[in-house]
Amino acid sequence: MVGLMLLKQLENLSDERVVEAWTQNPYYQAFCGMTEFQRSLPCDPTDLVYFRKRIGEDGARLIFEVSVELHGNDAKEREITVDTTV
Repeated sequence: MVGLMLLKQLENLSDERVVEAWTQNPYYQAFCGMTEFQRSLPCDPTDLVYFRKRIGEDGARLIFEVSVELHGNDAKEREITVDTTV
């Protein structure tokens, strides 16, 4: 649920769209900790609403703060350059 919530925020998606995108995107699934590709929905989109209500605004803020702190000052930069050369 935390991974879906972060993806929803990062990609600016609706609850329905993030759940649908999760079933089609192996990168989303890996981000959420899956080790094998799943074809079924991870949850009903309404479960994200219930999750947000359960953790509250303070819980959601804490999740985002911790995710930013994991990346240190790099997460606070206005511009990030990513080298995608394989």
